[in-house]
Amino acid sequence: MSRYALAVPLLLIAAVVSPVAAPATVLAADEAPAPAIADSARIEHEKGPYLIGPLTREAWSAFAPELAPEAASYQPSPDVVEALAAQDRDLRVVCVLGTWCSDSRREVPRFWKVMAACGLAAESLEMLAVGRADDPAAKAWEENRGIAPGYRARYGVELVPTFIVYEGGLELGRIVETPAVSHEADLAAILGVRATPAWH
Repeated sequence: MSRYALAVPLLLIAAVVSPVAAPATVLAADEAPAPAIADSARIEHEKGPYLIGPLTREAWSAFAPELAPEAASYQPSPDVVEALAAQDRDLRVVCVLGTWCSDSRREVPRFWKVMAACGLAAESLEMLAVGRADDPAAKAWEENRGIAPGYRARYGVELVPTFIVYEGGLELGRIVETPAVSHEADLAAILGVRATPAWH
């Protein structure tokens, strides 16, 4: 196959990445991410403790050291990363996750790796940890904090993790639970970025 093959359009997977059922959210101009300030709480549950609330990478990594190897072992596609790194866009990503959730523990560290590889600032990711749906302690925590509606309702999230990509306060798309292709490919599709494959 020719090494000069045409660029592969990733836009085709956008419909899979951003489900029609998920309502778009628009952020107010004063809603800025503040992941450097953790305000999470530890909830004790019969299935094991978990964190809830605004979350930093450092706080979650201290709570769950197994996240670091997951991030380190993930190898993003170099051609897609290169295409994403060439973008100069003011992006914000809100991630609604569960520290108790195996998908979140796998996918969020992988997304960290993609962000670092693409040169996206850690501050552009806001992580919001939700409780187990059946845990009254989680609902009580949200009510006591005055979080109404809760993070799931506020962002129209049914499955965790859900990564919501914004530009200029407007939602561009979502990666829900697990990526359709990969985090970097799905992010490229959301942004309408094409990547040229690296032929070997």
